[in-house]
Amino acid sequence: MFLPIVHNCARHTLISNIIYLAQDTKCDTYRKLYLNYALQLIELTTKEKLMQYNHIVFDLDGTLIDTENAVLKTWQYTLETYGLDYSLENLRIVLGIPTLDALELLDASVDQDFENKWIQNYSKFSDQAVFFPGAEDILQFMKKSGFHLGVVTSRKKTEYESYFRKFNLEQIFNLIVCADDTLQHKPDPEPLLYYAEKSGTTPDSCIYIGDMPTDIACANAAGFASGLVTWNHSSVLEPDADYIFSSPEDLLKLYNI
Repeated sequence: MFLPIVHNCARHTLISNIIYLAQDTKCDTYRKLYLNYALQLIELTTKEKLMQYNHIVFDLDGTLIDTENAVLKTWQYTLETYGLDYSLENLRIVLGIPTLDALELLDASVDQDFENKWIQNYSKFSDQAVFFPGAEDILQFMKKSGFHLGVVTSRKKTEYESYFRKFNLEQIFNLIVCADDTLQHKPDPEPLLYYAEKSGTTPDSCIYIGDMPTDIACANAAGFASGLVTWNHSSVLEPDADYIFSSPEDLLKLYNI
Protein backbone atom coordinates (compact mmCIF):
# COMPACT_ATOMS: atom_id res chain seq x y z
CA MET A 1 0.00 0.00 0.00
CA PHE A 2 1.50 3.33 -1.01
CA LEU A 3 1.42 5.92 1.72
CA PRO A 4 2.31 9.55 0.94
CA ILE A 5 5.00 10.60 3.39
CA VAL A 6 6.29 13.88 4.73
CA HIS A 7 10.06 13.80 5.30
CA ASN A 8 12.35 16.19 7.05
CA CYS A 9 14.59 17.94 4.53
CA ALA A 10 17.86 16.09 5.28
CA ARG A 11 16.36 12.63 5.23
CA HIS A 12 14.31 13.42 2.14
CA THR A 13 17.53 14.38 0.33
CA LEU A 14 19.26 11.20 1.51
CA ILE A 15 16.39 9.00 0.34
CA SER A 16 16.29 10.75 -3.03
CA ASN A 17 20.05 10.23 -3.47
CA ILE A 18 19.82 6.55 -2.58
CA ILE A 19 16.97 6.00 -5.04
CA TYR A 20 19.01 7.80 -7.70
CA LEU A 21 21.94 5.44 -7.03
CA ALA A 22 19.62 2.44 -7.30
CA GLN A 23 18.32 3.63 -10.66
CA ASP A 24 21.82 4.42 -11.92
CA THR A 25 23.60 1.20 -10.97
CA LYS A 26 23.80 -1.72 -13.37
CA CYS A 27 24.36 -4.24 -10.58
CA ASP A 28 21.21 -5.99 -9.39
CA THR A 29 22.75 -6.72 -6.00
CA TYR A 30 23.54 -3.07 -5.32
CA ARG A 31 20.19 -1.98 -6.73
CA LYS A 32 18.37 -4.21 -4.25
CA LEU A 33 20.65 -3.05 -1.44
CA TYR A 34 20.02 0.64 -2.18
CA LEU A 35 16.26 0.19 -2.54
CA ASN A 36 16.05 -1.81 0.68
CA TYR A 37 17.93 0.90 2.58
CA ALA A 38 15.71 3.61 1.10
CA LEU A 39 12.63 1.60 2.10
CA GLN A 40 13.88 1.31 5.68
CA LEU A 41 14.40 5.08 5.86
CA ILE A 42 10.92 5.72 4.44
CA GLU A 43 9.33 3.34 6.97
CA LEU A 44 11.26 4.99 9.81
CA THR A 45 10.16 8.44 8.67
CA THR A 46 6.53 7.32 8.42
CA LYS A 47 6.54 5.95 11.96
CA GLU A 48 8.24 9.04 13.37
CA LYS A 49 5.78 11.32 11.57
CA LEU A 50 2.72 9.41 12.67
CA MET A 51 3.86 9.09 16.29
CA GLN A 52 3.48 12.85 16.69
CA TYR A 53 -0.28 12.50 16.14
CA ASN A 54 -1.35 11.80 19.72
CA HIS A 55 -4.87 13.04 18.93
CA ILE A 56 -6.71 10.62 16.65
CA VAL A 57 -10.01 12.04 15.46
CA PHE A 58 -12.60 10.05 13.54
CA ASP A 59 -15.64 10.58 11.40
CA LEU A 60 -18.54 8.31 12.46
CA ASP A 61 -20.76 7.26 9.55
CA GLY A 62 -18.95 4.97 7.14
CA THR A 63 -15.72 5.21 9.13
CA LEU A 64 -16.28 3.62 12.52
CA ILE A 65 -19.93 2.70 12.26
CA ASP A 66 -21.53 1.08 9.23
CA THR A 67 -24.60 3.23 8.68
CA GLU A 68 -24.59 3.34 4.89
CA ASN A 69 -27.56 1.04 4.34
CA ALA A 70 -29.64 2.74 7.05
CA VAL A 71 -28.82 6.24 5.77
CA LEU A 72 -29.53 5.51 2.12
CA LYS A 73 -32.81 3.71 2.87
CA THR A 74 -33.89 6.62 5.07
CA TRP A 75 -33.17 9.07 2.25
CA GLN A 76 -35.05 6.92 -0.24
CA TYR A 77 -38.03 6.44 2.06
CA THR A 78 -38.26 10.14 3.02
CA LEU A 79 -37.94 11.39 -0.56
CA GLU A 80 -40.71 8.97 -1.61
CA THR A 81 -43.09 10.81 0.76
CA TYR A 82 -42.53 13.84 -1.50
CA GLY A 83 -43.22 11.80 -4.63
CA LEU A 84 -39.52 11.68 -5.53
CA ASP A 85 -38.02 8.40 -6.72
CA TYR A 86 -34.25 7.85 -6.35
CA SER A 87 -32.33 4.59 -6.53
CA LEU A 88 -30.02 3.72 -3.63
CA GLU A 89 -27.06 3.99 -5.98
CA ASN A 90 -28.03 7.50 -7.10
CA LEU A 91 -28.38 8.53 -3.46
CA ARG A 92 -24.80 7.66 -2.58
CA ILE A 93 -23.77 11.26 -3.27
CA VAL A 94 -25.51 12.32 -0.03
CA LEU A 95 -23.13 10.34 2.16
CA GLY A 96 -20.93 12.34 4.50
CA ILE A 97 -22.43 15.80 3.89
CA PRO A 98 -25.10 17.92 5.66
CA THR A 99 -28.73 17.49 4.64
CA LEU A 100 -29.14 20.86 2.91
CA ASP A 101 -26.02 20.29 0.79
CA ALA A 102 -27.27 16.84 -0.14
CA LEU A 103 -30.68 18.15 -1.20
CA GLU A 104 -28.99 20.70 -3.42
CA LEU A 105 -26.88 18.01 -5.10
CA LEU A 106 -29.99 15.90 -5.66
CA ASP A 107 -31.90 18.92 -6.97
CA ALA A 108 -34.77 17.70 -4.77
CA SER A 109 -37.74 20.00 -4.19
CA VAL A 110 -38.90 19.48 -0.58
CA ASP A 111 -40.28 21.62 2.24
CA GLN A 112 -38.59 22.96 5.36
CA ASP A 113 -39.77 19.98 7.40
CA PHE A 114 -37.70 17.51 5.38
CA GLU A 115 -34.85 17.27 7.87
CA ASN A 116 -37.19 16.57 10.81
CA LYS A 117 -38.98 13.92 8.76
CA TRP A 118 -35.63 12.38 7.83
CA ILE A 119 -34.56 12.15 11.48
CA GLN A 120 -37.87 10.57 12.45
CA ASN A 121 -37.73 8.10 9.57
CA TYR A 122 -34.16 7.07 10.38
CA SER A 123 -35.53 5.23 13.43
CA LYS A 124 -37.11 2.73 10.99
CA PHE A 125 -33.65 1.66 9.80
CA SER A 126 -31.22 2.69 12.57
CA ASP A 127 -31.06 -0.79 14.12
CA GLN A 128 -29.04 -1.85 11.05
CA ALA A 129 -26.08 0.32 12.15
CA VAL A 130 -23.12 -1.53 13.71
CA PHE A 131 -19.41 -1.01 14.33
CA PHE A 132 -17.24 -2.09 11.42
CA PRO A 133 -15.46 -5.37 12.29
CA GLY A 134 -12.47 -4.72 14.52
CA ALA A 135 -13.13 -0.99 14.96
CA GLU A 136 -14.41 -1.07 18.54
CA ASP A 137 -11.58 -3.34 19.75
CA ILE A 138 -8.93 -1.07 18.20
CA LEU A 139 -10.51 2.02 19.75
CA GLN A 140 -10.55 0.44 23.20
CA PHE A 141 -6.92 -0.62 22.83
CA MET A 142 -5.76 2.81 21.68
CA LYS A 143 -7.60 4.51 24.52
CA LYS A 144 -5.86 2.23 27.03
CA SER A 145 -2.56 3.01 25.27
CA GLY A 146 -2.92 6.68 26.13
CA PHE A 147 -4.03 8.23 22.84
CA HIS A 148 -6.54 11.07 22.86
CA LEU A 149 -9.50 9.96 20.79
CA GLY A 150 -12.12 12.26 19.30
CA VAL A 151 -15.05 12.36 16.91
CA VAL A 152 -16.06 15.07 14.44
CA THR A 153 -19.31 14.19 12.71
CA SER A 154 -21.80 15.87 10.38
CA ARG A 155 -24.61 14.51 12.54
CA LYS A 156 -26.56 16.94 14.70
CA LYS A 157 -26.71 16.40 18.46
CA THR A 158 -30.34 15.30 18.29
CA GLU A 159 -29.38 12.59 15.80
CA TYR A 160 -26.39 11.58 17.84
CA GLU A 161 -28.46 11.26 21.01
CA SER A 162 -31.17 9.28 19.25
CA TYR A 163 -29.12 6.88 17.16
CA PHE A 164 -25.56 6.65 18.49
CA ARG A 165 -26.13 6.62 22.24
CA LYS A 166 -26.37 2.81 22.16
CA PHE A 167 -22.68 2.61 21.16
CA ASN A 168 -21.53 4.24 24.46
CA LEU A 169 -19.04 6.40 22.58
CA GLU A 170 -18.55 8.77 25.53
CA GLN A 171 -16.69 5.94 27.27
CA ILE A 172 -14.18 5.83 24.42
CA PHE A 173 -13.80 9.39 23.11
CA ASN A 174 -12.52 12.43 24.98
CA LEU A 175 -14.51 14.86 22.80
CA ILE A 176 -17.37 14.48 20.33
CA VAL A 177 -18.06 17.39 17.96
CA CYS A 178 -21.44 17.46 16.21
CA ALA A 179 -22.67 19.55 13.29
CA ASP A 180 -24.42 22.13 15.45
CA ASP A 181 -21.24 22.87 17.42
CA THR A 182 -19.96 25.00 14.53
CA LEU A 183 -21.40 27.40 11.96
CA GLN A 184 -19.46 25.86 9.07
CA HIS A 185 -19.29 22.17 8.21
CA LYS A 186 -17.01 19.76 6.38
CA PRO A 187 -15.16 20.29 4.08
CA ASP A 188 -14.68 23.67 5.78
CA PRO A 189 -11.93 23.31 8.44
CA GLU A 190 -13.97 24.90 11.25
CA PRO A 191 -15.18 21.61 12.87
CA LEU A 192 -11.63 20.29 13.22
CA LEU A 193 -10.25 23.62 14.38
CA TYR A 194 -13.03 23.66 16.97
CA TYR A 195 -11.93 20.20 18.11
CA ALA A 196 -8.30 21.34 18.45
CA GLU A 197 -9.33 24.43 20.43
CA LYS A 198 -11.59 22.50 22.81
CA SER A 199 -8.94 19.80 23.27
CA GLY A 200 -6.20 22.31 24.02
CA THR A 201 -3.99 20.99 21.25
CA THR A 202 -2.62 22.10 17.89
CA PRO A 203 -3.56 20.81 14.43
CA ASP A 204 -0.08 19.37 13.80
CA SER A 205 -0.58 16.93 16.68
CA CYS A 206 -3.82 15.57 15.19
CA ILE A 207 -4.86 13.16 12.47
CA TYR A 208 -8.43 13.05 11.15
CA ILE A 209 -9.64 9.77 9.73
CA GLY A 210 -12.72 9.51 7.51
CA ASP A 211 -14.17 7.75 4.49
CA MET A 212 -15.15 10.60 2.18
CA PRO A 213 -13.34 13.25 0.10
CA THR A 214 -14.98 15.90 2.30
CA ASP A 215 -13.23 14.39 5.34
CA ILE A 216 -9.83 14.56 3.65
CA ALA A 217 -10.42 18.11 2.40
CA CYS A 218 -11.48 19.19 5.89
CA ALA A 219 -8.39 17.65 7.50
CA ASN A 220 -5.98 19.14 4.98
CA ALA A 221 -7.56 22.59 5.25
CA ALA A 222 -7.34 22.49 9.05
CA GLY A 223 -3.68 21.46 9.11
CA PHE A 224 -4.48 17.98 10.44
CA ALA A 225 -2.92 14.89 8.91
CA SER A 226 -5.56 13.11 6.84
CA GLY A 227 -6.37 9.41 6.79
CA LEU A 228 -8.75 7.64 4.42
CA VAL A 229 -10.35 4.34 5.44
CA THR A 230 -11.08 1.72 2.82
CA TRP A 231 -12.29 -0.96 5.23
CA ASN A 232 -15.88 0.04 4.42
CA HIS A 233 -15.46 -1.24 0.83
CA SER A 234 -16.90 1.99 -0.59
CA SER A 235 -14.27 2.18 -3.39
CA VAL A 236 -13.75 5.87 -2.58
CA LEU A 237 -10.26 7.03 -3.58
CA GLU A 238 -8.75 10.32 -2.50
CA PRO A 239 -5.23 11.14 -3.74
CA ASP A 240 -4.88 14.03 -1.27
CA ALA A 241 -5.04 11.72 1.76
CA ASP A 242 -1.79 11.48 3.74
CA TYR A 243 -2.48 7.92 4.87
CA ILE A 244 -4.68 5.04 3.78
CA PHE A 245 -6.04 2.45 6.23
CA SER A 246 -7.41 -0.77 4.75
CA SER A 247 -8.32 -2.20 8.17
CA PRO A 248 -8.64 -0.86 11.73
CA GLU A 249 -5.53 -2.89 12.60
CA ASP A 250 -3.49 -0.76 10.17
CA LEU A 251 -3.60 2.04 12.73
CA LEU A 252 -1.65 -0.09 15.19
CA LYS A 253 0.91 -1.13 12.58
CA LEU A 254 1.66 2.47 11.68
CA TYR A 255 2.11 3.37 15.33
CA ASN A 256 4.42 0.37 15.66
CA ILE A 257 2.20 -1.14 18.38
